[in-house]
Amino acid sequence: MIDAPQVSIIIINWNVRDLLKANLARLFSPLLFKEGVGEDIAEVIVVDNGSADGSVVMIKADFPQVHLIRNESNRGFAYAVNQALRVAKGEVMVLFNPDMLMGDGAIEHAYQTLTRQKDIGVLGVKLAREDGSIVESVRRDPGFGDQLAILLKVPHLLPKVLDRYLMKDFDYAKSQNVDQLRGSFFAFRRDVYEKIGSFDANNFFIWFEEVDFCKRVREAGLRVWYSADVACIDLVGRSFHQRTARWKQYHLSRSMTRYFKKWMPWWQTAALYALRPVAILFGVVVDLVGAKSKLWK
Repeated sequence: MIDAPQVSIIIINWNVRDLLKANLARLFSPLLFKEGVGEDIAEVIVVDNGSADGSVVMIKADFPQVHLIRNESNRGFAYAVNQALRVAKGEVMVLFNPDMLMGDGAIEHAYQTLTRQKDIGVLGVKLAREDGSIVESVRRDPGFGDQLAILLKVPHLLPKVLDRYLMKDFDYAKSQNVDQLRGSFFAFRRDVYEKIGSFDANNFFIWFEEVDFCKRVREAGLRVWYSADVACIDLVGRSFHQRTARWKQYHLSRSMTRYFKKWMPWWQTAALYALRPVAILFGVVVDLVGAKSKLWK
């Protein structure tokens, strides 16, 4: 265990053992760091949210240097992040998804940028798939129109309705200020969360927790910064692939309405809350259709 790390890398895991193993193997590879910067600059904290696939056994056997926090059940992403923050020793925290591979220089870049530019509150980097294609990781703040469209599944018929929210015009080759960042690689200094508070586990089980955090960072007068200078491999939502459509729609709509209750006019919150059943029903139908199609295979 490192006594005084510069960086705390925090990974929240749920049933993606093999991907997590590849992630950790990459993190502890000496090839990951530039000359003169070894793995002693960073500690790795893994919070396992009740995995049943042998993830915990694998970590203990193959990566004893990991600080492992084991939860018997899944308490949600924000709750698990806060558990890690309470024991993290680094000056800079990097939330890093288990289905990711760290890019060359990404840790050092995040540390150097955040410690030199104190007006940056959150930093994200370029995310790419294994084939090199860009993962769209930047969005504008949620608005009533785009979130209403998501609840009513309008984008399935008219995909361009979300172009503004999803920032389809964003230049991923250019470093710049943004509203919010995907939580796959999400870096911030210790003093930032000490100032604005940790992640809101009371309102967000999953989804919108990083949106809310970015909002609070900007409200505190700090910048959310997208850096195009380094890149990580993102395999995109492998844990979520194990969840039912109903589960996804339930938690997405729940977090959405709670975000609006926190930040937006009451009538928008009321309208979205009233339409939650539509989204959940859509998930139920998708699950039923999927189950029926499997029976005929």
